[in-house]
Amino acid sequence: MGKLCRYNYIDKNALKGILVLFCILTFLTGCAASDKSDVSQEPANEETDSESPRVDFAKLKSENGDIFAWISVPGTRIDYPVCQSLDGDDSFYITHNALKEEDPKGAIYTESANLTNMCDFNEVLHGSSPGDGTMFADLQNFLDRKYFEEHKLIYVFTEDNALAYYIFAAFPRSNTRLLELYDFTYASGCQNFLDEIYDEKSMNKLVRDGWEHAVTPENFIITLSTQNRDDPSRQTVVVGCLVGDASGTIDREMDYSDPESDW
Repeated sequence: MGKLCRYNYIDKNALKGILVLFCILTFLTGCAASDKSDVSQEPANEETDSESPRVDFAKLKSENGDIFAWISVPGTRIDYPVCQSLDGDDSFYITHNALKEEDPKGAIYTESANLTNMCDFNEVLHGSSPGDGTMFADLQNFLDRKYFEEHKLIYVFTEDNALAYYIFAAFPRSNTRLLELYDFTYASGCQNFLDEIYDEKSMNKLVRDGWEHAVTPENFIITLSTQNRDDPSRQTVVVGCLVGDASGTIDREMDYSDPESDW
């Protein structure tokens, strides 16, 4: 077991050019640190919020103490607070919005097994896909090759950090809970999910050129998940790899032991 830094393992060539790095640098220096303090279900106006102050977490938490982050995917309507039930009820935000009001759209949320400091190998964010195109409905568009190629970044704000993830995969998968299926506390569990991304061939699976097998258990990833539009018994996932950490605090201990030998 040892402490590892994600920047030691990112293949910079996989970022495909200075433009992406420039976008990330611009974001992390404050251009996109907008005043996202409204927990309503309507996305922020991309044209007017870029000059505003950083996310007002004090205001957000006064509305709902379960809010710990804000997610924004440029070029999409995904621009929402992220919740985690302090009561450990992973089903609560399926039927309640970010104000804790009953709402069939629910809210964007993580399960209690994920850390709110974003230091897990795989931060799994869930959201619904309502017919009005809000919440995580735009994830369905990532299964289209052209859309996938044109949308590359996921931004996540926390109270003391700003993170950028580079989207490297999108695909429909079985509707199994990732945090239950894979033990991400072990390197072997991390690799098993990466094997699902890279090794299981599918006509509907998209992997960014230059990123084939580029991500390893030593990296940090984020998985956005929603019900698949064409087959409700499956889920659509969009997966990004951490490439920008403004505070430089994202790190973790890696366990390379065999989980079965611990029993």
